[in-house]
Amino acid sequence: MSMLSITEVEQRMSQVNCAICRSNRFGIDSRTATQDGEWKAICRDCYYTFPVHTNMEFYVNTQPDVPYRLKAIACPKCERYGVTLDFRINMSVRESIYFVTCTHCRHQFPERSSLEAFE
Repeated sequence: MSMLSITEVEQRMSQVNCAICRSNRFGIDSRTATQDGEWKAICRDCYYTFPVHTNMEFYVNTQPDVPYRLKAIACPKCERYGVTLDFRINMSVRESIYFVTCTHCRHQFPERSSLEAFE
């Protein structure tokens, strides 16, 4: 799994909306990067902050349901099943979003995770 740049992550996050103000303008402060691949993102309109997780190899290896879930995600472009997990965000305590790439056509898209809805 390759490490994405901050610019790539910011661009891909523009595909989703802020949990607070529904904007899609986000930034990442490079000073918040930690050794374990955790970053802090901020909405550029309402200043809401949330975590970005980029160490997906560790995450996939320690969460037994995730590999099965990734095989069941259908690509909206080619409609085939199976994706790789590039990074994930916890937009709120009720909303986690996976940013994935189709293993067949390489289309990149966000997918809402049903595995991390904390109630």
